[in-house]
Amino acid sequence: MSNLFKYLVLPLILFVAAAAIIFWVLLPLWNSTQAALELKKENENNLAQREKLATNLERLIGQYNGRASDLASFNKAIPVGQNIPELLINLEALASENGLIFSGVNFKPKDLKAPNVKTLIMEIKVKGSYSAFQSYLKAVEKSLRLFDVTRVSFNGVAPGQTNINLNNLEFNLLINTYYQ
Repeated sequence: MSNLFKYLVLPLILFVAAAAIIFWVLLPLWNSTQAALELKKENENNLAQREKLATNLERLIGQYNGRASDLASFNKAIPVGQNIPELLINLEALASENGLIFSGVNFKPKDLKAPNVKTLIMEIKVKGSYSAFQSYLKAVEKSLRLFDVTRVSFNGVAPGQTNINLNNLEFNLLINTYYQ
């Protein structure tokens, strides 16, 4: 009996105990290890994607910073808001720099069909010589802000008039400028 216990029952008990330990202890531990390895692999993939996104973001920031001067020029050409006081100072300064007398301006806002772009129509009156007026138009053309001259008319010379003062002509301009 002692041999039977020693060679058959004891090994069977040890085998069942080992199987129970494997089933209740080692198998759940193995499964949690596998889940942890899968989570680690998923985290490594997420980290690689985030590093790739960070590299792309740094590249885009570099491109944006490289074009910051273009954006600043665009904001000066088509500013946010009408900026009528700044616009009035600019138009008056251009007139005086080119030898014209700034007589006045009327502003009329107008919506465009383009999204986020609005038009400000300006009726401008200046007085002076024709050559000064040409210089004024060139200065308006070179201005940072975007201006479209749509109509020009002038007064000061009547048909049959003999005593003409060519330095006192009155020019009327219709100019469009744009803003966001």
